[in-house]
Amino acid sequence: MTPTGGFLRRMVAATRVAVAAPDYLAGLPPVPPRTPSSWRAAIRADGRPGGVVVEFKRRSPGASSPTLPDRSPRDFAARLAPAPVRAYSCLAAGPEFGGSLADVAALAAATDRPVLFKDFVVDPVQIEAAYRSGAAAVLLLARLATSGLLETPLSDLARAAHARGLEVVLEWHARAELRESADVPADVFAVNVRDLDSLELRRDVAAETIRAVADRRPLLGMSGVDGPRAARAFWDLGVDAILVGSAVARARDPAAFVRALVPADPRGGSP
Repeated sequence: MTPTGGFLRRMVAATRVAVAAPDYLAGLPPVPPRTPSSWRAAIRADGRPGGVVVEFKRRSPGASSPTLPDRSPRDFAARLAPAPVRAYSCLAAGPEFGGSLADVAALAAATDRPVLFKDFVVDPVQIEAAYRSGAAAVLLLARLATSGLLETPLSDLARAAHARGLEVVLEWHARAELRESADVPADVFAVNVRDLDSLELRRDVAAETIRAVADRRPLLGMSGVDGPRAARAFWDLGVDAILVGSAVARARDPAAFVRALVPADPRGGSP
């Protein structure tokens, strides 16, 4: 496992170097080949909870075995075509995660379901990258603001995303992050059980946060979903959808794995 102390600060430093490169946007068209559908609408699904978002990534630095099976975004999407996947997420972060803008663009081209651009977004040029890659939404981390790691305020990044036609997914972990992100115009809200500084799973902290933001909808539960039991913990907290990544990538039958996470009762409850 990668040493985890100060992980978030290291990722932000590496991200700033990456996005400052003159060829950061190289290979992406000025305009995406098609307009993506709404990520928010996919999560809401006419108000029905129980949605599953699947994430494509090449490495999972918080895991005991960080390297994931080597598949292309196209193959990944094809294997999940029979599954009840409402939307996708794709890692654009290169350091530690092995992601790229090319991965986001390839996944967006391979599926008709909307894709979330997932990175440590600190610079407006990453918003432009998300737009050009064909993503429907971009993830913003409240933790970056509370940790003093942003030069551009979260609210300005959110407005830049909206100006490009992208939706905003605002992520929290702990309740302490809520106040500083209160003015961020987000379209979807998310709570991550993983502490992005230590990479530890802190389910009790996340559960407390989910209860505190129960009126923010649609609400997504993120990380730590390794099977139906972990999914059930999220459904019991009342989230509208869950995000799962590494466990799907490692599953022999990823479509069956996803189906097992969907609650039998569409209002939530046990899978």
